[in-house]
Amino acid sequence: MFRFFVTPFLMLIVTVPALAKSIDVYQAPCNDLWRAVKDTLGKPDRYGIISIDDAAQRASFVVVGRFTPYTQKVELTAKNGSCTAKATIDQVGPENSDWRQFQHRVAKALATLQAAKPKPS
Repeated sequence: MFRFFVTPFLMLIVTVPALAKSIDVYQAPCNDLWRAVKDTLGKPDRYGIISIDDAAQRASFVVVGRFTPYTQKVELTAKNGSCTAKATIDQVGPENSDWRQFQHRVAKALATLQAAKPKPS
């Protein structure tokens, strides 16, 4: 009887993090969000930029300080007046701290850029 409860539970522990998607929707134009992404990636103590494509709003980078450097990617897509950021963050284990840190830093940079914008009179 115990086996019937443990096996599905263990399967859920393994599959749920694998099915989690690194997608976030921002209520901002993609051009503003792209500036925030570039500002975030422009910090050489945190990220090493491999490539940036301004036209397609895509970037490849590595997280500085990791023992094993994996290529990370982020791509922006405009949808109904908002912007979707889809990231491919390779990280071993169920915790996706690299995505959360990147997401937090982009949101902070976006807030700073939007605060610096002149208000319409």
